[in-house]
Amino acid sequence: MIVSESNVTDPPIATKSSRRPLHKRIIQVLRRSHLYFGLFLFPWAILYGVTGFLFNHPTVFSDQPTKSFGRDALVGTPLDGLPTATEQAAQVVALLNEKKQPTTPFRLVGEAKYSREFAFATVKAEGQTVSVLVDVKNGQGTVRSAPLEAPKPELPAAPFAIGQAAKENPGGRIRDNEPSNTETLKLDFPLLNRVKVAIPSILIATGFPSGDITAISVPDLTFPLEADGQIWTATYTSAGILSGRPTDSVEKPEPSVRRFLTDLHLSHGYSGEPNARWFWAIIVDAMAYVMCFWGLTGLLMWWQIKATRKLGAVVLALSAVASVALGMGMYVATVG
Repeated sequence: MIVSESNVTDPPIATKSSRRPLHKRIIQVLRRSHLYFGLFLFPWAILYGVTGFLFNHPTVFSDQPTKSFGRDALVGTPLDGLPTATEQAAQVVALLNEKKQPTTPFRLVGEAKYSREFAFATVKAEGQTVSVLVDVKNGQGTVRSAPLEAPKPELPAAPFAIGQAAKENPGGRIRDNEPSNTETLKLDFPLLNRVKVAIPSILIATGFPSGDITAISVPDLTFPLEADGQIWTATYTSAGILSGRPTDSVEKPEPSVRRFLTDLHLSHGYSGEPNARWFWAIIVDAMAYVMCFWGLTGLLMWWQIKATRKLGAVVLALSAVASVALGMGMYVATVG
């Protein structure tokens, strides 16, 4: 029997990916995910790195004239050769024994420490505010200056203001429980009352015990209001107090690249609507996830390379010891 080429079907050729074992295909997916997540979030990784550095080094890229000083700036001053905290505590105990004359003298039974690391002073001179920060332990610090704030002009009382406190402080913030000596503008069911009535139901729904409500704080209501042809920024509190200030008098902080970057670093939490801050919160969650993902997949990829297992294990052990020791040290320094 003659078989023609047209009657013969070639056996299926196994592709490289189909021949690869399942665990290797999983590793490949993790490697690619590790890579592409890193590429997508690269700008945010750089941002967090740079802004973290700015927090740690306040004199770098400062938006105010700043200079650092060392021990040489303190030579000849009472801060030159400052006694340690323990030495000063010993002096305090000695004076205490001299004054009280106890039967059993008081004694220092451990090392002393300052409640904080820095002494701080503010000097007003030549139209500027100069801030001096001194490290009381190491005898060094920083000096920073900023222009003096111009005296705030007295704002006119809004023609629609209601409530004595609002008239005396037309641009100020009034607390909801602040009494008013005159009439107020009361809504039938203000936000304060709505929150007060809803709290017991919220506690029941979330499984927490209910009790007497001791304090409630609700946001004020602000809105633009036209009066006598002028636009005002009106503020209404749940206490029924209505105040306002001219819209063009509302102060805005001067723009600063450093402040903007550090604010980005600290920005977190989802807003009530899908705006830029809401999407930024998604990136914060993504960075949290990917940093954990990078660490775990990095461990997995390290384990795949047999030649690096022993040295990598030593590095991981050292890392665990260092992180635990540093964490305990920071806990003691922070909590005491």
